Amino acid sequence: MSERLDPEEVKEIMSEVFGGITSIVNRYDGSIQKFIGDAVVAFFGVPKAHEDDPVRAIRAAREIHSFVEAMSPRVEPRVGRSLSMHTGINTGLVVKGQVDQDGGTTGVLGDTINLASRLSGLAKAGEILVGLVTYQLAEGHFIFERLEPAQVKGKVEAVQLYRLLSAKEKSLTLHRTFGLRADLIGRKAELAQLQEAVQRLRQGKGGIFSICGDAGTGKTRLLEEFRAALDLNEIQWIEGHAYAYSQNIPYFPLIDLLNRTWQIEEGDPPEMVREKVEFRIERLIGKKGDVAPYVGSLYALSYPEIEGVSPEFWRSGLFKAVRAILAALAQSGPTVICLEDMHWADPSSLDLLRSILSELSPPVLFICAYRLPFSLFTSHQLGALGKSYQEIKLQDLSPSDAQDMMESLLKSKSLPQELRKFIHEKVEGNPFYLEEVINSLIESGTLIRDNGDWRMSRTIDELDISPTVQGVISARLDRLEKEMKRILQEASVIGRAFLYEILTQISEIKDRLDHHLHRLEQFDLIRIRSFQPELEYVFKHALTQEVVYSGLLKKERQAVHERIGLVMEQLFRERLSIFLPINLNPA
Repeated sequence: MSERLDPEEVKEIMSEVFGGITSIVNRYDGSIQKFIGDAVVAFFGVPKAHEDDPVRAIRAAREIHSFVEAMSPRVEPRVGRSLSMHTGINTGLVVKGQVDQDGGTTGVLGDTINLASRLSGLAKAGEILVGLVTYQLAEGHFIFERLEPAQVKGKVEAVQLYRLLSAKEKSLTLHRTFGLRADLIGRKAELAQLQEAVQRLRQGKGGIFSICGDAGTGKTRLLEEFRAALDLNEIQWIEGHAYAYSQNIPYFPLIDLLNRTWQIEEGDPPEMVREKVEFRIERLIGKKGDVAPYVGSLYALSYPEIEGVSPEFWRSGLFKAVRAILAALAQSGPTVICLEDMHWADPSSLDLLRSILSELSPPVLFICAYRLPFSLFTSHQLGALGKSYQEIKLQDLSPSDAQDMMESLLKSKSLPQELRKFIHEKVEGNPFYLEEVINSLIESGTLIRDNGDWRMSRTIDELDISPTVQGVISARLDRLEKEMKRILQEASVIGRAFLYEILTQISEIKDRLDHHLHRLEQFDLIRIRSFQPELEYVFKHALTQEVVYSGLLKKERQAVHERIGLVMEQLFRERLSIFLPINLNPA
């Protein structure tokens, strides 16, 4: 391009390309590190982590490829050849410094970045190549082709590569690579509640359910088991999802619900989408001219009838159109409408949902699943809903249920004692954490099958924590206020349990420490363990403490360890030997 064109023309074309790339990366909450010639280095998870960062990176890459391919025919006569992208994506640990979003620079270092660059170099025009960990974390959302391992510069052993082929028709919300799955444990009462609601639905009585709980407590699994027990020839099941990457997309859960119900695919051209939308609406409610334009506008389809209307008028028209569609769907028989992960829904979708549920009239069972501390309704709204509303709040499994789940997962009651101890002390009763960690131990070769029995090949360490679990926890931590996160980091160096008196003396956050600790309790990250003889807190999950601790640079850890040791020498000089084990390993 530089040979054929004037420098100003080259700059104009590249500015358009880089502008489009920057817009797409920002939309998925990524950050541009730098532009190098005709290359772009982008990060997802720096400076803020999300549990689906690998998925965001791949989605952004696909959109970037489509953007440049769409731009190519327009500039091809000037350039003399087509424009295309080739991309490499890798996932792993990096060391980050200060991020300058405006300047597009950041002090981020690590082998992870080097390998991403090598993957990009190996990718041919139009290809997106990903590394092993990216593949493992994104295979629930995309279809990949496994390639032959490649020798790359800077790596002693050949690197396993995967070529991205397409998105899956239906994304899996849990990322599982090995695939062992336990029976549904400890959720019989909650399942019975939902089944009773279906009995009432058959009698023409609808209802609203919230299924809420922390990440990993089994909301999706409960819904899967509930759906599997229904006769879908008798009960109509309609579902929509919000995703972490969709928080900035207005009405995404509604669009997802319509896509699933009307078989609208991601790659459908606009005219096909228009045809599907108008055909389905006509079959449901006839040729009503006040419905298709509003629904079609969600897909960026143009309709003269609503061009130039005010945002308030458009919003009112959309709400009426959606109510008409849902009412028509429900008229065909007993209907369950299930909306998952609504804590990720955009504000417009929540307003729409609350409006619909406040005027619910057809016999429909509405189920909304979300994570705490998000709440779908205010106390005033709940009062207005009355007895039609019920809440299922999922807690962690009891120790005995957690052991039962582990035995169900591994199809054996004869399990290594070290494994049982690790699950009891570190993973405890979170079903998702338990399932992910067990599968991760198998994948890493730490837990192996030997003549029908399970045994440990080596001692379990922090490197065996599933990257999926780390991602969920890291994303949750990065949503905290800066001061709250710093207090949690300092507490993690003290240990799983930490004394208030030590924290107050070593913390950099002197102001509002009590307020922040109370907020961390509300977020269910820490709990008060005892008031006497000293006030002591404990991390709710040992894995949370370990992920927080491992997120600190070693140099930073050592400095905090030193402060803790000096404070302990002063506070407990009379009984120091009791506390020695707490701080013997500051590395």
